Amino acid sequence: MVEIFVKKTIDLTLIEKQGLTNLFNVIFNKNRTIINFDNQYINNALGYSYHVFMTDNGEIVGSISHIPGYYYINEVRHLFLLGADAMILKKYRDFFYYYDMLMSLNEFAKKDGAVLFYSFPNDTSNPILLKAKLSYTIGKLGTYILPYRVGGIKKNLKLLNFLSIVFSWKWIYLMALISSKKEASFLIKKDNETFNESRYKRMNSDYTIVNKDNLWFVYKIMNYEGIRTAFLIDVAIKSPRNFNKAIRYIVRKHNSEFDVILYVGNLPFRFTGLIKVPVKYEPKNFNFAALIFDDSKVNKTDIFDIQNWDVNLSNTDLI
Repeated sequence: MVEIFVKKTIDLTLIEKQGLTNLFNVIFNKNRTIINFDNQYINNALGYSYHVFMTDNGEIVGSISHIPGYYYINEVRHLFLLGADAMILKKYRDFFYYYDMLMSLNEFAKKDGAVLFYSFPNDTSNPILLKAKLSYTIGKLGTYILPYRVGGIKKNLKLLNFLSIVFSWKWIYLMALISSKKEASFLIKKDNETFNESRYKRMNSDYTIVNKDNLWFVYKIMNYEGIRTAFLIDVAIKSPRNFNKAIRYIVRKHNSEFDVILYVGNLPFRFTGLIKVPVKYEPKNFNFAALIFDDSKVNKTDIFDIQNWDVNLSNTDLI
């Protein structure tokens, strides 16, 4: 018999956590543990996330989670939900099961005052969600790159590594000369005080946070799809000059550890030291979508314009 349950992380039993962890490992071919599970879902402004799960004769066969966080819209603070880890065993991948789970989860979270949920659906699920009106497009995140060592990106270009390294150093220092100190302002932005304190304790917590000389930024170096990548995840005060300082810091300190620097997000300025990747050459589409729970509390026009958002990989559960 198929049943649907909705709970907060802190109310899950050990058996339920193990079932959700097992499902994640089967779907995504990972080795998540219960400790990893708690790490992912307790480190947020509320100290818990929201989970809906579907069982068949007691076995968990499907689940969706929402991770809460506070955001400001025009300086008024609201509770948003990040859609995360939607997963259903193949046998149960029926749209109506998914619909019932998502609606149950949304109704449950609304009781805590959440005004919307946002997500970054892949190219397979995005059109389905849009057609079913389970989310609406905000836009796509841009991809910005510094190809420091091109041979690490394409092996047959290894002989050009010296040239790409020289180009990268000259480029970032040229941009330093012309980058502006003017800070970009956004209508919609994270409550950094509650957000940053817990966000970087998630995943395996191997983020590097730099806080010096009125500059705060966070990055992570990892092997991403076979490429040694330094992800510049977030910069607190967003100006071309601060981005350039962050990039110079990473290059000076870690140049032997990565082949490419990437920033994914919405940047309303240039001259950072990174190069905007044309849409047709982007390695991945970062679709950004949301569903408003109560449009009397938030303005649709504000939400569904990506230029209003300070958004990047920090807002996701991907890195």
